Amino acid sequence: MSRRLGLPSVYLAAAVATAATTAVPLAMTPASGLALRPAAEPARPYIVVARGPAAARDLVGEVRWRVRRYYTAALPGFATFLTAAELASLRADPRVRTIEADRQVHAMPVRRPARPLAGPGAGATVYVVDSGVDAGRAEFGDRAWRAFDATGGAGRDCGGHGTQVAGRVHTAAPGAGIASIRVLDCGNSGALADVLAGLDWIHRHARGPSVATLALDGARSPALDTAVRSLVRSGVFVVGAAHSGRCRIAPGGVAYSALAPHLAGAAARHLECHPGVNPAILASRLNCTAARGAIRQNPSRAFNLLMRDGGL
Repeated sequence: MSRRLGLPSVYLAAAVATAATTAVPLAMTPASGLALRPAAEPARPYIVVARGPAAARDLVGEVRWRVRRYYTAALPGFATFLTAAELASLRADPRVRTIEADRQVHAMPVRRPARPLAGPGAGATVYVVDSGVDAGRAEFGDRAWRAFDATGGAGRDCGGHGTQVAGRVHTAAPGAGIASIRVLDCGNSGALADVLAGLDWIHRHARGPSVATLALDGARSPALDTAVRSLVRSGVFVVGAAHSGRCRIAPGGVAYSALAPHLAGAAARHLECHPGVNPAILASRLNCTAARGAIRQNPSRAFNLLMRDGGL
């Protein structure tokens, strides 16, 4: 397994390879403030979330020459390098909602259900946000493709985790499309900024019934929470990995389970028959424990039995 890249290396590779989709628009020019002062001390990577798109554009214009990622859909913000003085200045800026240090995220183990069940899932797309997917594997047929690579590569899965996740999604819903969103390196880890870039890409490109699965340890990140909730509001069902096998719903309608790939496949199967269902309602129909009352009010006996037998 390859040596894990440090955050600066990940940033530089990603900035070169994905400039067309996440680079700062050339029309933006430094207006005033931070960008006019050359850094006289070490700068560290941060994620800045603005209070709105206009505020984000203004801030990016001011620090444009060190911005590494500019997010335009999943959240209003950007990833950048900041000195201690610049960090203090931005924290006091009323246009800024949150600032957090960029950090490494890692792939999480996912479990296989005791009795895996399969259904078509045709017409739905599952976005696998992970280490990539070996789309050419015979088991996928023509159902898998490399959609986006935030790490500077060509989407190849050299870590193996993403292909494993995609395989379990395919087992649960062999008719669903699988789009590879590569955000992790060959060591199955990567920068939070790259994960946000992947979610931003999905937000801008997802069409039709869509599911996103993230088997990553991105807990306690305000920026990631904002991006995921925004993706759910846009109509994409999002399921993240958890240590518990039982499904639970977080505020905003995001589902979590140690059986995340199987849950994503189950969602694709349901979306085949109900393509317009709201993601929060879909989460409740997948028998998440936090929504048992909603299930009783909207019974679907055959579907709930299917989910129960699948171990969700």
